[in-house]
Amino acid sequence: MHSTLSRRRLLGLGAALGAGAALAGPASASAWAAPPPAAPRPGGSGAWPVRIELPTGFHPGGVAAGRLPYAYYGSLFGGEIYRADLATGRGEVISPDLGEGHSAAGIALDCRGRLFISGAYSGLARVMDVATGRDLASYRLGGEGTVVADVAVLADAAYVTDAFRPVLYRIPLGPRGELPPARQVESVPLSGDWVQGAPGEVTALGISPTPDGRALLVVHLLAGGALMRVDPGTGIARRIPLGGAALPSGNGIRLDGTTAYVAQRDAVEVLRLDAAGTRAVPVTRITDPDFDGPSAVAVHGDRLYVSNFGPTTPTHQTPYHSTAVPLVRRTHRSAHTHKETA
Repeated sequence: MHSTLSRRRLLGLGAALGAGAALAGPASASAWAAPPPAAPRPGGSGAWPVRIELPTGFHPGGVAAGRLPYAYYGSLFGGEIYRADLATGRGEVISPDLGEGHSAAGIALDCRGRLFISGAYSGLARVMDVATGRDLASYRLGGEGTVVADVAVLADAAYVTDAFRPVLYRIPLGPRGELPPARQVESVPLSGDWVQGAPGEVTALGISPTPDGRALLVVHLLAGGALMRVDPGTGIARRIPLGGAALPSGNGIRLDGTTAYVAQRDAVEVLRLDAAGTRAVPVTRITDPDFDGPSAVAVHGDRLYVSNFGPTTPTHQTPYHSTAVPLVRRTHRSAHTHKETA
């Protein structure tokens, strides 16, 4: 059982951000064979389920997806990782509950089949092999009071946001993606247009590469919500003009080409960016009757998979689910309410 204090702290963070993303733990190599590609279904992804049921009491944060038809969901309680087959809606826990103090608050899947995971109040970032379920590395970031929120992977490094501090944590990668020893992890102070909140005030959450992969997009919650473009080498942040859009409860962010999807408490904001991520144009705002506090999003094929944070007072009996909606192909600003049946 998780302590009341730990739950309240996670929920306080979750309520401020909308939620988070994921974390993984050790497992027996023999238990985790790489999943075979799902067989195509008639009608393509249009025949796939639009609602994915997650384990009861799972309390999801982040979600990640890659080339294969699987989505990975992380639990804010204990850091479990759940792998869902997007073609069938069925899934399994591939990394168990790690116990008190662990969480899954942000995940990113790289091209080598590795999940980079930020662990919220644990202050840990982990890297897990999705084919085996085993941890490949674990890094303690910052000092006491560090709360790592989300993670993004560039060609030469993974970057992790701190919810309460003006800093990014950089995990450098080798020429072939080699993971570094712990001593090589760096802190990159944020400057430029970055304004940090008061102590204990959530400021930074979601993070993503820019469309050209040369910089970072970071969700900034102060002054009505903003999106910052951060130079990964210097930490200099520049506020991106959003054309009148606002991100007051922005959390997880993912790209589909130059289209950015930002999870908010009751909707997903859609923005069109230039390649460098210096400008943005609002496209639409996706709502859906099946949304229950969007916290993070992932892209696979022609669909957006939304992780729902659920009620702010969860229990081990609370049901949770993920919602699939079509990707936005339009370029004009509109209000978009999606409704589809399986």
